[in-house]
Amino acid sequence: MSIASHLRQQVIHQFHHPRGIYGRIAGRIMSTRQSNVERNRWIAEILRPPAQARILEIGHGPGLAIEDLAPQLQDGHITGLEISSLMSRTASRRNRAQERAGRVDFRIGDSANPPPDLTGFDLIYGVNATMFWPDPESAIDALISRLQPGGELVFVYRPPPTATEHAETVAGETRDLFAAAGLVDISHDTMHSRPATIATRGRRPRHDRKR
Repeated sequence: MSIASHLRQQVIHQFHHPRGIYGRIAGRIMSTRQSNVERNRWIAEILRPPAQARILEIGHGPGLAIEDLAPQLQDGHITGLEISSLMSRTASRRNRAQERAGRVDFRIGDSANPPPDLTGFDLIYGVNATMFWPDPESAIDALISRLQPGGELVFVYRPPPTATEHAETVAGETRDLFAAAGLVDISHDTMHSRPATIATRGRRPRHDRKR
């Protein structure tokens, strides 16, 4: 393997949990790559949260989507949950003004099992989240329990460079996971990029108060 190929592999491996010098490189790529910027802007556009919404983004990376969403809120709030302390610091710097205004805060933790005090959200969303979970069913159940009845869960998927599955395949699998978990009003939004980016959306039933 050439030195260039070795370095590329080291950076790619960092996208799950960026840390160290290669994590900084991965974070820089996520922050500046045009496709990432456009995708996160699109996410903010399709979510359209109410101005008073309480929102949780899991695996927020450098905080691009939060940067676009926060100005839409008045009395609402966004919490970012990220396993990487490097990305948590990066997102905090990017959203410093909104954080100081009390609209945003950042926590370090596992998106598949959020801290117990993170609950009562109107919207939970994440990008390429399920690909890192060993047990997606349990993780989805945990996240649904953190939603208010009637709250929405949204997973966005865009195939990374190393992916072998198309976005349509993963979106179909996510739809099935949502249905099995009891979510309703399941739908898809598609960004016609190359490759395609697909958001799968589902809602916790309003009568579901037992989780």
